[in-house]
Amino acid sequence: MTFQKAFLYLLLLCATVMADVNQQYNHFLKQHVDGEMTIQKCKSQMEILNLNGPDGKCKVKNTFILANSDQVKAICTGGGTPKENNLVQSNNPFIVVICTRTGGDSHPNCTYKGSSATKNVIIACARKLPVHYDGDVDIGTTDGK
Repeated sequence: MTFQKAFLYLLLLCATVMADVNQQYNHFLKQHVDGEMTIQKCKSQMEILNLNGPDGKCKVKNTFILANSDQVKAICTGGGTPKENNLVQSNNPFIVVICTRTGGDSHPNCTYKGSSATKNVIIACARKLPVHYDGDVDIGTTDGK
């Protein structure tokens, strides 16, 4: 009977961890992956997402990867170079749109200016899923997105 209880506890614990990772993955996708993002959409997209920084004010900067979820997920499953602390740097570059706050600090009065660049992205992976955008490495600038 004790073995069965331990097994059920372990099964529940695994399900909880997986649910947490899936929740982090979905949050990551919402916040950082948008194949249709443009620099002109920064203000509206940041307003829709209602993102806050650690201080509770409008987020100072947010980066969107112009890709689909499978392309970004591939970074965690062989398409990237492992770094420390579960971080992985993409082997292939992505066009990114960086939305930087230019005014206001409380919703809905924040304003953002967009820029774009081509970068290798650095993400944290958990259970082969991207869960955190940690930074990027410049490899060139693009225009028009």
